[in-house]
Amino acid sequence: MSSSSHGQDNDSLPAVKRLRSIPRGAVVRFALLVALLAVAFALFRWTPLSEFLTKDKIVALMMDLRSAWWAPVALLALYLVLSPTGLPVSPLILAGGVVFGVKLGWLYNLLGTMIGATASFLLARALGYDLVSHVVPAGLLQRAEKILEKHGFWTIVRVRFLPIPFAVTNYGAALAGVRFPQFLAATAIGLIPSMLIYTYFGHALFNAATADRQTVIRNLAGVVVLVLLLTFLVPLRKMWKRRRYKNS
Repeated sequence: MSSSSHGQDNDSLPAVKRLRSIPRGAVVRFALLVALLAVAFALFRWTPLSEFLTKDKIVALMMDLRSAWWAPVALLALYLVLSPTGLPVSPLILAGGVVFGVKLGWLYNLLGTMIGATASFLLARALGYDLVSHVVPAGLLQRAEKILEKHGFWTIVRVRFLPIPFAVTNYGAALAGVRFPQFLAATAIGLIPSMLIYTYFGHALFNAATADRQTVIRNLAGVVVLVLLLTFLVPLRKMWKRRRYKNS
């Protein structure tokens, strides 16, 4: 980890001196990250682009492109551009399921979210982590990194099922010092079933008759509960073993 390069010296510095020791380049890069997010938010909030990013408009666009061989490429490109901005990717997931069906839609949505997660993580790591590693005392950062190495993998997996903004998880993992291979593997494990659920949900609700929607929702709820149980099985098993060990 890059925090180790600061060693104990960073811990021994008073807060004011530690802030003064921050390299100018780290501040500039972090400011650039904030500026990029602010500009993207402003563009998609207060310009005509906001009208384009509704689920109906994106589904209509992908429907128009459906016959083109490069339609999946266009969907993946939208994931790449929109994911780092912090905007919801749910319209893209819905479009993938509606336009390409469950199987291909799941594949494209999985690839798209993996691309978006990777882009967000690398952007935050390149522009923001250096400042965090200078602001946070090295000892505290190292302890946090050890905790993440021990428990962070399944935490990231579980977060992929929760209604937490996509970019928040990606940026948070990057700034917290999660290793990229660990982040990538945990993200893949979390997104493989969750994208299947969301893709099926979008496809089924769009195509099912009104009378069948309650059945679709019941089936979906059952699948969600099953996947969540499987996701939390490992940490719950560890917790049970710790309690059993303490009581023995």
